[in-house]
Amino acid sequence: MLRALFIVLGILLASPFASAQVPQPPIEAYGNLPTISALAISPTGEQVAYINRDGENNAVLILNLETGEKWGVGIGDVKVTQVRWAGTGHVVLSAFDALRFSRNRGKFNYSAAFAINVETRKLTPLLRNTTELYENQTGIGRIIGRSEDNEYAYMPAYSARGGASPPYSIFRVDLDTGKGRVIERGHKDAQDYIIGRDGTILAQERYSNRSNQYEIRTKRSGSWETIYDEASPTGPAGLVGTLQDESGLVFFRRANNGFNALYKMDFSGEFSGPIMARDGVEINRVLTDENRGVIGVEYGGLEPSYEFFDETLTADINGVSERAGTASVRLESWTADWSKIVLYIEGSDFAGDYLLLDRATGDLSSLARSRPDIPTDAIGEVLTIEYPARDGLTIPALLTIPRGAELQKLPLIVMPHGGPETHDQVGFDYMPQYFANRGYLVFQPNFRGSDGFGTEFTEAGYGGWGSSMQHDITDGVNALITGGQVDPERICIVGWSYGGYAALAGGAFTPDLYQCVASIAGVSHLPQILVDERRDHGRDHWVIEYWEDAMANGDASSDVLREKSPAMHAERFQAPVLLMHGRDDLVVKINQSRLMRRALRRADHPVELVEYKGGDHSLLTPGDRLDVLQELDKFITTHIGAN
Repeated sequence: MLRALFIVLGILLASPFASAQVPQPPIEAYGNLPTISALAISPTGEQVAYINRDGENNAVLILNLETGEKWGVGIGDVKVTQVRWAGTGHVVLSAFDALRFSRNRGKFNYSAAFAINVETRKLTPLLRNTTELYENQTGIGRIIGRSEDNEYAYMPAYSARGGASPPYSIFRVDLDTGKGRVIERGHKDAQDYIIGRDGTILAQERYSNRSNQYEIRTKRSGSWETIYDEASPTGPAGLVGTLQDESGLVFFRRANNGFNALYKMDFSGEFSGPIMARDGVEINRVLTDENRGVIGVEYGGLEPSYEFFDETLTADINGVSERAGTASVRLESWTADWSKIVLYIEGSDFAGDYLLLDRATGDLSSLARSRPDIPTDAIGEVLTIEYPARDGLTIPALLTIPRGAELQKLPLIVMPHGGPETHDQVGFDYMPQYFANRGYLVFQPNFRGSDGFGTEFTEAGYGGWGSSMQHDITDGVNALITGGQVDPERICIVGWSYGGYAALAGGAFTPDLYQCVASIAGVSHLPQILVDERRDHGRDHWVIEYWEDAMANGDASSDVLREKSPAMHAERFQAPVLLMHGRDDLVVKINQSRLMRRALRRADHPVELVEYKGGDHSLLTPGDRLDVLQELDKFITTHIGAN
């Protein structure tokens, strides 16, 4: 069935890696957000909707695949993160921003949802102007289900009645008017809901931070019943959805092999399974339908792979991945009958392409290119590698190589990822690809503490900030130097968020290794992180315990955290430092970069801090993202410039 698909892929991948003349697209082609993103196919397969960015003229476009007709609705600078269809009559958008509320100090991450009526072409905000809605709340953009006629969305939010402790309730929201009404007045400790296709509340998830008690309740019989409870000092468990026939709930839990798995819980509270698991790899995300009926999973690791309850679907999608070379193939969207599937492919030969798989014929056709200004022969090859850390632990990593370059004595940019409990996968990462195109080798280590490689690997990083986690990065750099791939006099370390901490830790704790250090939205002062978290969440919140474990393995005394803090060791730095930070960063407060700048200035060390007014943790506005890349380009070129 997939014969034609493989022929198309073979043609796409046929071009040789080496090229006599490697094109250099302008920096804007990398620094600007993708021209096309969040592409979703309608339930019948006749239309697609997607975000189209064209300077300041950003819009949601809807394209009829049969007639070619295209129209759009402007969205200005709204930060849309997801597009999906509600039947064939509405397109629903999820968005977020950092906003200030009149009765609260500071700014908060605010989420919202909008619906476009395909017939009237009207854009309507959902859940706003609802009289029963508690004001000054931030997360009103979640949609947990839809009515069977696709006219209403079910959205959880705090309802107005409840004084200082408003209940987390379920609203039924009209997709045309945007107005909602409470259909279930919840509880102040409610965290999440699972709602069936007929509107039955299959599960309410509760967690009391005061008592550390976690419980699951159901209303299948018409009245509330508690079916599961446990003491859980580290926060809510992993309820993710239901089985397709709604006969049970589906949970994340750890399997005996140390990797996460999906388990079934019946409505008497009994667990069974695992129903989906794979040795040696974590589940990266759970794939569900519009009412959170579980369809399958995406496994992590250095490249994604899939497993579905439908074995033929598993074979079809993984079959594309197996023939895509060094590239990641990701499931994006599908029709109601799964006859057509939108895939997103990115890697050594793809800058991010949306492909349409017709399962009946096996044809694979191109829908859109997310970055049309970056040709295939400008893309650096992405390699997966492994190397031993100093204690023998195997560390997986990525190398992005300049196209056509000889892998010898290249200038190196080290890019540790954020999180730290995330991991880098094969794909088209705009920053490594830009610098590879300009002649740099880019190294992305998945140091211990990263997720995706099992519990033991993740927990090996607990307490390893500035020590074992940092050693893993250092050991990888030294291996590349020893192997002759890297010029030891031209190495820069650059990171974002936790990666920014790792960059600063590299400058402080291995000062002889790097010729420049750049931190974007990075951590520099660990005691201040706990101060900020206690202020935001309260002293006894489970989040505090998590960060104490992650940063110091439970020994979060001031002396221990100060020893791990680059800002407390400014006198050790030898390389110049560039700091960049959004003023509205609510994940890592800008005071982290300001503290680092102050410490380096006191040590009479060269440092520059670039602040972005209105910038969030991800710096997702087009101007900010491009400016970050331009500043990095100037800084790195000055200190280790590529040939």
